[in-house]
Amino acid sequence: MRTIPPGIAPPVRRGSTLTEVLVALMIMSIGLVSLATLFPLATLRAAKAVQMTAATDLRYNVDTLLTMYPQMILDPDLDPLSDNLPGFNQSSLNWVIDPIGYQAALDPKGKNQVNLDPQNIAYSDFYGQEGNLASRWVRRYPFNRGLSKSLAEDFGAMPDTVNIKYEKTVTGAIGGATEMVLPAGALSTLSLDLADNGRPLTPLRITLFSADGRTSVSRDITRVDSGNNLVKWTEDLNGNGQLDSGEDTNLNNGLDTHPLPANFVVTSLRLEEPEVRYSWLLTVRRVISGLAEVDVVVYFRRSLPADPDDAKSDERLYPVVTTATIGGKQQLVGFLQGSPVIEVEYGAVRPAIKKGGFLFDAGNARWYRITNILADNGSRVSLQIDPPAILSSPRDNNGNVVGNLVMFPKGVVEVFSLGTRP
Repeated sequence: MRTIPPGIAPPVRRGSTLTEVLVALMIMSIGLVSLATLFPLATLRAAKAVQMTAATDLRYNVDTLLTMYPQMILDPDLDPLSDNLPGFNQSSLNWVIDPIGYQAALDPKGKNQVNLDPQNIAYSDFYGQEGNLASRWVRRYPFNRGLSKSLAEDFGAMPDTVNIKYEKTVTGAIGGATEMVLPAGALSTLSLDLADNGRPLTPLRITLFSADGRTSVSRDITRVDSGNNLVKWTEDLNGNGQLDSGEDTNLNNGLDTHPLPANFVVTSLRLEEPEVRYSWLLTVRRVISGLAEVDVVVYFRRSLPADPDDAKSDERLYPVVTTATIGGKQQLVGFLQGSPVIEVEYGAVRPAIKKGGFLFDAGNARWYRITNILADNGSRVSLQIDPPAILSSPRDNNGNVVGNLVMFPKGVVEVFSLGTRP
């Protein structure tokens, strides 16, 4: 046993006490917890950034559509003989072009029936529902795409995501083909929503891959013959070389056959069903100059019109009950031009009101962002909006407020102004 000589101090043992270790752990845990809170925040912001990028892409797509179809603004049902258009010489000042919403409201319960209110007015014809009656505030048009779910989704959504319903390796050169026989039993295993003539009611496309794996082509399927395992992507369904009634699926008044590239050799195929994630609608406002102000509203996973009698319907309208002192008297004003605050009465069922979300002024067809929820007593809510109200709620000839209705649609990513259009 080693002994320490007299007069020599024992060696100092260097280390940390238990108290010091516990204090260090506490300090480190505070830092780690603070750091951990950044991860979900960063994830949410990254998701929002992705949505804004996709929304911006779709905004430019819609701008291009308006260039391709300049008649969309003044002929929104694509029927020049129609007498219900919102022409500049008529009383209708605001309207909505909404192929996807029109189709969903036309058949909200999937029964292939036009849903009417007690006055025999189709819910699909109006953007907004007020109790059991279709609203007269904003007229809705489908640009002749709303009668078919397939056509509406193909026109009014971004084809960014698909669900693979069938995938198979095949062989054969089919360059120039406009149809294809699938392997036996391929279609019988799928649950396809088809019309009586075999046309898909939900968008369906086929993607073919080349032998070298470097090339693929996609075609929208126009007809499915389950009995013969045959799919077609040509509009010439009967093969007579002429455009017959019901064959013009893209409504361009021409016969489109969409043949595959010459010498195309296929090695595998997929049947894909597009999934609607990003979609759009247009709000249009007439201005005195004879032009129309156009906004494009981009949705992510839009909540489509359901049963119009449902109190939670995404298109339900609520009264704006903001009051102001005018002429020494307290009066109902609804939206008051220049005011950043509105009060909305919603009763027993609270709509989808959230800070950072959007609301729609149905009386003026204008969109606002909710910047703050100032008060909410369970049946009435006070909101701060941006920008401040551009226009006051409309009044009738007697000076009574008649357009003080607001909607809180879910899933709105952004509202872009496209400026004025002829």
